[in-house]
Amino acid sequence: MKSKSRDAFTVIELIVYLGVIIGILMINLMLIKVVQTGNPSERIFWNSFQSAWTRMTLNAKANNVSYRISIRNKDIVFFPMETRLSSNFDEVHTERISVPDSIHVRSSRHLIADDDGFSAPTTIVWLDKENDIKYYQKVQMGWSGYHVERK
Repeated sequence: MKSKSRDAFTVIELIVYLGVIIGILMINLMLIKVVQTGNPSERIFWNSFQSAWTRMTLNAKANNVSYRISIRNKDIVFFPMETRLSSNFDEVHTERISVPDSIHVRSSRHLIADDDGFSAPTTIVWLDKENDIKYYQKVQMGWSGYHVERK
């Protein structure tokens, strides 16, 4: 039997070729995103902070609990203060988040978040290892939360 000579790709070869190209493009896009977002430990820290802030908000409203938030160089502590009307205080716990080594706060801060949803507006300055300003964290009035700006 004679074999036919081919001048083109088969469908299987074309699918494999396209799969390899798409895989390479996806890897490049993921690497670009990691490079643009900076330090992964800082991203994890800000995601953890957002989760803790949300839990604090929900607990404060549900259990009538005020919170003291202590922002220090190595950690942030969400500490529930005494309750006014709730008997569910045992369900509300202190939460601690570690600050990554790549950033630290300019000066320790203590915020009070009332059970009615209000806190005094403030700006927290985060510095990098060289003590240059890296982030501004602006806490808004009420449970509207905070906003982080990267310098």
